[in-house]
Amino acid sequence: MSSTTTEPMSNQLLERILGNEGTSTDDLSERILEGAIRQIEDFGIRRFTVDDLARRLGISRMTIYRRFAKKSDLLQAALLYELRRILGEIDARVEQGETLEERLVEGFVAVLFILRDHRLLNRMLHTEPELILPVLTVGAAPALVASCEFIAGFARREAEHGDVVFDEGQLKAASEMLARLVLSFVLTPQSVVSLETPEDGRRFARRYLVPVLRMLSDSGAKQGAAGGNGAK
Repeated sequence: MSSTTTEPMSNQLLERILGNEGTSTDDLSERILEGAIRQIEDFGIRRFTVDDLARRLGISRMTIYRRFAKKSDLLQAALLYELRRILGEIDARVEQGETLEERLVEGFVAVLFILRDHRLLNRMLHTEPELILPVLTVGAAPALVASCEFIAGFARREAEHGDVVFDEGQLKAASEMLARLVLSFVLTPQSVVSLETPEDGRRFARRYLVPVLRMLSDSGAKQGAAGGNGAK
């Protein structure tokens, strides 16, 4: 993947997901966005209409249009709203780990099983694959790089608040590996690796992902020490 073409796009995508663009904070707007997600889960994107959503919520269609000028604006805002909710849930689960290694394990399990059990994602994969699969496969570069940046952000925060040191280049490579790994397991769950339960996921992460984290930490510490010695 070309970093010159994907990184600006992914940064914009990540900023939109993590920022406030495309969302309103009032209760009615949140109710509309949540209702839109439920409507898509039940009927899909192709059959989604503002009229049906208005009936579902018991409000007028003009009330919706006063907040979202076009159907496409509403759908985009609803999907961003749901992405933010997912990331918030992942953050909460990651924070349950007391060490960096435990947070990596819990993060892997959270992402894998939240996405596997996500009703909207499963609905689209089974009934509207032509809409979602390109975004997750041949056209996945922007979302993939944004995911890598999100993953790497956890490690950078650890480095800022603790004694752990990471080499930035290796951190980006490992983050991409993890993002691609999770995406593969979500899209193709059939595997010789048993990942049926969260505890299966924890065993997998401890066996295969934690050693990579230790390698990154050791490598970063050695480079940091070498740089410190050179500065003396």
